[in-house]
Amino acid sequence: MLQISFSIIIFIIIVMFIFLFSKNINKNFFYYFIIFIVVLLICVIVLFPGQSVSAAYDGLIIWVTLVIPALLPFFIGTELLINLGVVKFIGVLLEPIMRPIFNVPGEGSFAFAMSITSGYPIGSKIVSKLRSDKILSKIEAQRLISFCSTSGPLFMIGSVAVGMFKSSNIGILIATSHYIAAIMVGILFSFYKSSIDSSRFYKSKNNLFKRALKQINRENTNNLPIGVVLGEAVKNSFNSILLVGGFIILFSVVIQMLEILKIIDFSTSILATLLTPLEVSPLVIKTFLTGLLEVTTGAKLVADSTYIGLRTQVAITSFIIGWSGFSIHAQVLSFIGDTDINSNLYLLSKALHGIFSLLITYYVFPFFSDFFISSLPVFNSYEKMNLQNKFLFNFKLSAELFISILISLLLISLLAAFFLKIQKYFLKNKGMK
Repeated sequence: MLQISFSIIIFIIIVMFIFLFSKNINKNFFYYFIIFIVVLLICVIVLFPGQSVSAAYDGLIIWVTLVIPALLPFFIGTELLINLGVVKFIGVLLEPIMRPIFNVPGEGSFAFAMSITSGYPIGSKIVSKLRSDKILSKIEAQRLISFCSTSGPLFMIGSVAVGMFKSSNIGILIATSHYIAAIMVGILFSFYKSSIDSSRFYKSKNNLFKRALKQINRENTNNLPIGVVLGEAVKNSFNSILLVGGFIILFSVVIQMLEILKIIDFSTSILATLLTPLEVSPLVIKTFLTGLLEVTTGAKLVADSTYIGLRTQVAITSFIIGWSGFSIHAQVLSFIGDTDINSNLYLLSKALHGIFSLLITYYVFPFFSDFFISSLPVFNSYEKMNLQNKFLFNFKLSAELFISILISLLLISLLAAFFLKIQKYFLKNKGMK
C-alpha cells in the first residue's frame, strides 16, 4: 500500500534528522541516557537469566555457523591483498571507470565487489582500511562507504527469500533492488563536496598497466616480510571477527530484553496513535520497528505477517535489508570509528538505501507477481545439516566466492586497460589523418 510506504519513508527521514542534528542537543543528556540504558539492560539480564542465556546462545550459533566461515576468508584475503599492493594494482586499472561514475578511486571497485558478494560488514571494513592507509581521502572514503555497505546474495536469496518467503524468485527481486539502490546512492553521493577534490581526478590515461605494476613493485619494496604481513592479516581478521561476534550476541540479548519489557509494543502503540490518519496497521509498525533494530528478526517478522499482502511484505523487507538495522550499524561504526568518516552521513546513506530499495521493489513487483508467487523453494538440504557441516559448507562457499570475485576483478581491470589502450590508439591514428 502506498500509505504504508509513505509512512515508513517519513518515519525514517525523521529518525535520520534526529541523528544529523543531535549535536545541537545537550550532550550530557545522551551520556546519562546511555548509562540508564546500560544499567536497565544489566538489571533485566539479572532478573531474566534464562531468556538472556537463550538469546545469547542463539546469537553465538549464528556467529559460529554463519558469520565466521562466511567472513573470515574475506577478512584475511582483503588484508593480504591491500598490504601486497594488489588492490592498488586493480585500482589504477579501474580508475577510469570508478571516477566518472562514483567520483572515487579505482580501489573502490574492490570494496564494492567484496561488499556485494560477502555482505555486511566487509565493505565498511575495507573502506576503513583504505582510509587508514591513506589510499582514500576523507571525502572519497565518505562517498565510497555510502554504497559499499550492502547485504550479500546468500542472505537475501537463501535466508530471506527461501527460508522466510519460501520463494527463491522473490530473492532475485530483493537482491536486484538492493544493488540498484546502492548504485543510486553511490551516484548521489558522488556529488558530495565534488568541487573540493576535483583535482584528484585520475591523473592520466597513459600507460595504465605500467603504473599499476609500479604500485605492486612499490609495495614489495616498502612492506614488511611476507611472514609478518600474513601474521598481521590473520591477527587483524580474528580481532574483527570477534568484534562482529560480540555485537551479534549483544543485540540478540538486547532484542530479547526489549520483547520482555514490551518496549517495542509500547512504541508501536504510540506511533499507531500518531499515524491514525494514515490508517497504518499497528502490526505493520511493529514489524518496521523490529527491522530498524535487527535485519534478520525484522525480515522474519515481516515474512510471517501474511495479513499485510505479499507486495507490501517484500517492499518492507527490502527497506529493512537496505537500512540493515542498528546491529549492523554498530559493527560498521566500530570499524569507521578509528577514521574520520562521518557516521551521521553514513546513516543517512543507509536510510536512502532503504528508501530506494523499498520504492524499486514496490513498483516493480506487479510486473512479475506471478513469477514470484509460483517459484519453488531451494536450499532445503542446508537446513538439515548439522553445525559442523554448515560451518564447512559456508567456509567453502565463502572461499570460492572470494577467489571468483578476485579473478573477475583482475580480468575486468585488464580488459578495461586493454580497451582504453585500443581507444587511445584509434584516436591517435584519427588525429594523424
